[in-house]
Amino acid sequence: MHLTLCFIDYEISVASMALNSTEYSDLLRYLAFKRKKVVLNKTQVNKLLFMCYGTYLALVGKKLFEEAPKAWPFGPVFPKVYKTFDRKEMPILISDENIKQFNSNLPALNICCAVIDRYSHVSAYDLSTWSHQEGSPWYKTVYSESPIVWNKVIEDDIIKKFFKENPVVQFG
Repeated sequence: MHLTLCFIDYEISVASMALNSTEYSDLLRYLAFKRKKVVLNKTQVNKLLFMCYGTYLALVGKKLFEEAPKAWPFGPVFPKVYKTFDRKEMPILISDENIKQFNSNLPALNICCAVIDRYSHVSAYDLSTWSHQEGSPWYKTVYSESPIVWNKVIEDDIIKKFFKENPVVQFG
């Protein structure tokens, strides 16, 4: 199995949303294991996926996949990823068709690789702490009304603005 890694101009037209949140979570788990010898837990996968989602929104201006992140007590969560996580054992296998799809969207693949390379060793606790910082999309969503309402969608415009102003990976 070979996944291409090539830094490219992010102004190009990219493939339409063909992959979903669980397929991207599988990619992150695969990359962490293959590149860094790290087995990610459920919390880490959700926070790293949120970084990829936000970075893609900020750089490309489009959603990485259809599922929106929700504000849960321990930070941003993609509910489908959370619910299916335990049913998949390591090592994660990625189908040839999905490899083609990942390779057809190099900006997304490059973002996923960069996030894994930089953050795969960060603990679930530290990633949750990062996601809870004042001014973060999770923080703005959770504290936008009183009493707190859990499971609320974290809006893309808030995510995009945050990641434009606070990039978690640099390309250049």
